Amino acid sequence: MRFIGLCILLFAFFSGIVVTPDSARAGWPWAKRDPNNGLKKYSSQWWSHTGSLPVGSRQVYKHGKLWPPRPRPTCEQQTFSQQYHSAHFWPDPYNKHDRNSINAFDAAQTNQGWKIETTLFAHHFNPESNELSKSGREKVLWIIQTQNGSNRHHAVHVQISAENHVNTIRVASVNNYLGELHDFIEQPLNVVLEMTLPMTRPAREVDLYQKAWVDGMIAPHIPYSVDGTGGE
Repeated sequence: MRFIGLCILLFAFFSGIVVTPDSARAGWPWAKRDPNNGLKKYSSQWWSHTGSLPVGSRQVYKHGKLWPPRPRPTCEQQTFSQQYHSAHFWPDPYNKHDRNSINAFDAAQTNQGWKIETTLFAHHFNPESNELSKSGREKVLWIIQTQNGSNRHHAVHVQISAENHVNTIRVASVNNYLGELHDFIEQPLNVVLEMTLPMTRPAREVDLYQKAWVDGMIAPHIPYSVDGTGGE
């Protein structure tokens, strides 16, 4: 009797696996995963592959649910010795990944900041002739000084204009000035047009605002009285 009942349970179990769509999505028994990925077990390539697998538990699909319900790897598990290595030397190798991620963000911000610092904006050119102004030439001198002997990107960036002929004149003006300073440049500097906006105000504009603020100040007035008792 017990044997018959066990057979019925096994039949119902395997029948449910075959006919249930949710179970079919799990892959088995329609698809069989090769745990070795076509590599010879215990070969150097196999050890290299298993050693590169992520540590921790695996996510599986069973009974219509994901176990565990949070994102986890779905590949095969590491060997016991590799799991022991991961547990013993934790958080390696994830500390390296975190460090590389932070360094990547830091490098991106550094490169963008350096690009802004080496950009000639519209106020560095004469508004009528679009030739380099005095402030523009001083900016180019500063760029040459900071880039000599450095590993930074050797370039002078020029803010792009909506008019092509303006861009042509500005780039030519910078190239001509760099040609005049050729003897003082250790490595050639490329002149590159850059789609950007200034993050600061021209000194002339700041000076005009400052003078307008000073001119608009009300003259100081200290109240007093004839009898010397002071103000109200």
